[in-house]
Amino acid sequence: MKKILYFFTIFIFLPALLPAQTYNWQWAVPGGGDSGASGSGFNEIQDEMIRDVVVDQYNNSYYLTKIYPGNQNLNNTPVPINSANFSDLFLFSLDCNGNVRWTRTIGGYAESEYAWKLSIDNDGGLYLFVNVINTGHITAPPQQYPPIKWDDNNSMPLTIVPYSDNTTPDPGLNSLFLLKYNTATGNLIWANPLQDANGITRMTRLGDNGVWHMDSDGNIHAILGFSAGTHLGGLLTVPPTYTTTMQYFLVKFTKIGDQMTPNQNPILLSLDGRLTSGLTGGKVQFLYDESLQRYYLAGSTSNDPSEFSPLSFNGIPVSNDGYMISFSINNGIVTENWRREFTTYNGGSVSNIPFEKIFSLIKDNSGDLYISGYYAQHTTPNPTFSGTNGNGTPYSYTLPNHNLTGGSNIAYVMKLNPEGMVQWIKTPSGTNVSGTPSYRSRIALNGNEIGFAKAAWLSESWDSFSVNVPANNGRNSVLVRLNKDTGNTVGLHTISSDFGSDDELTSIAVDQDGNYVVGGYFQSQLFTDPNDGVPTIHYINSPETQFFAAKLAKSACSQMNTTETPVKQTDVVFYPNPVNDVLHIKTKEKLTSYEVITADGRLMKQGKFTGNYTIDMSGVATGVYYVKVQGENFATAEKIVKK
Repeated sequence: MKKILYFFTIFIFLPALLPAQTYNWQWAVPGGGDSGASGSGFNEIQDEMIRDVVVDQYNNSYYLTKIYPGNQNLNNTPVPINSANFSDLFLFSLDCNGNVRWTRTIGGYAESEYAWKLSIDNDGGLYLFVNVINTGHITAPPQQYPPIKWDDNNSMPLTIVPYSDNTTPDPGLNSLFLLKYNTATGNLIWANPLQDANGITRMTRLGDNGVWHMDSDGNIHAILGFSAGTHLGGLLTVPPTYTTTMQYFLVKFTKIGDQMTPNQNPILLSLDGRLTSGLTGGKVQFLYDESLQRYYLAGSTSNDPSEFSPLSFNGIPVSNDGYMISFSINNGIVTENWRREFTTYNGGSVSNIPFEKIFSLIKDNSGDLYISGYYAQHTTPNPTFSGTNGNGTPYSYTLPNHNLTGGSNIAYVMKLNPEGMVQWIKTPSGTNVSGTPSYRSRIALNGNEIGFAKAAWLSESWDSFSVNVPANNGRNSVLVRLNKDTGNTVGLHTISSDFGSDDELTSIAVDQDGNYVVGGYFQSQLFTDPNDGVPTIHYINSPETQFFAAKLAKSACSQMNTTETPVKQTDVVFYPNPVNDVLHIKTKEKLTSYEVITADGRLMKQGKFTGNYTIDMSGVATGVYYVKVQGENFATAEKIVKK
């Protein structure tokens, strides 16, 4: 096959005091099964792709994807699958060097498991909400199908209620779960049902649990949709009229020891419609600002490109596809702070074509917000990002218009202040950027820059950086690096691939050393350029797509990234916390070295222990840090507040 190489010109002027940092692709790991979803082309809900990636304090990375039967593998090593004919959810973990730590398959008979997001705490917990339809049942004539399995030793109970029975409760009919896995082993710690087993029937199992956020203390904030019945251990009751629709609640799960306990007073939201989240693509983002005690909800009202899903919040309909809403809770009352919607045009009139997406929503330490996605635009007039503020005053921001003949979809990264005012927006420059958009563009905060993982369809430029994709080539994986304060491009990195095949970055995270860990999908070969330093990876006879993970790094793995051992098992205590000048470490273990890492992954200081186990923090700025200590055959870390 003909291979495609990318050429781009770089003009970067760095301050003299900053050391030069060169990012290079360090490793890549492929995986998947060879059957794939039915039908031609790519289906983001059904096909294999990395849906999310997170990184822990030891620089181990964790991935969520879907996997199909038939030669299912990770880096050419076979992995188990629970469904002989359909897909399962698939979790796996890699270490800092891209070596496989563990794999975990979630699923049962049929294609009925949905999840889109991962989060980790600092105590060895990996969390995800899953929406399942358990088809593990006994039919007539008797034939047993396997139930949903959480890991090798834990599964849902078989359903015993016949398909024709819509009124008898059955715990095997529960569909909403919060799962916690051990980050070191991949074993299930617990699977907590969100619906009450004694009240769930085939008629009332409908639910939505795909919108959630974990805060810095490890607590979970979730918007949960329930149909008729009691839920969360009797904390709330939905009226019996809600059988084909849902009531939505804001629920905070407090991390107490090993458990996640829902708060006693879930907040009923005036949210009518359905969030396109768990079952239909995870296209709604959710964020909680702990300092402002404010929530942000952003996403798309459509899943199928041909139609909207009606949605209203606080009694006000969302009129367009892409939207963003800020709200607060005061004494149990929901107060909307502001609202924004993308408005695109077609021939001078408002267009209801659902091509306005928000795929990522993140914030920095100052509370500024960053979103990414794409919007539809046409020659005239200009598209807008507009809405109202909390006091009812209107707000409108005119989006860049590239004057593309016939219309197109424009990828963007946008920065907003906490009040919803646009600070900057970055889109590709030039007029030759049209074509099919990315299916799942995502962003991550990395110190003073934003990493934007996406696909390029045709040639496009980001300031002085360009990527040239030949006509009819297909999507190609691109990572754009932007200055978070100005939006100016500071780097652009592509992955070489075969001509005519599709590949795309669909997820991104940043490790503790400021390196990027990404994931996506591909259809043939990646890293085909012999000069990129990564061996070419290949798909295995798949008619659709397979998934891959890769690392773009400016440094080698830290010496601290060794065996993960929880603090309780190594008996290491850090004090005082908060600390003014000297941090003391009490332990019976022998320690050798330490690192002080910022909350966004930058190394502030490091050293070796020569006597007492103390670290001088007097020269470290006020803030939150992770202090990692290395011992003999173990490493552990603690979150430290510097006064």
